[in-house]
Amino acid sequence: MVIYPIPVEVTQARIQLVVDQTAKAPQHTINQDLQAVDHAKAAAVEAALATATAEEPPLVDVKV
Repeated sequence: MVIYPIPVEVTQARIQLVVDQTAKAPQHTINQDLQAVDHAKAAAVEAALATATAEEPPLVDVKV
């Protein structure tokens, strides 16, 4: 499992979601906020995996 710090973009998207939920924004605005959180998380995971696979050598050397 890759452990990484929570990126600023994810935190900002979550804050915006809470602000809109507290303000009782229209449902489509809240749905857009949820999508923004999901996209930010996906981008962060993808970036973390790209960095992890580029930096770490393989743990197992299989020769056939």
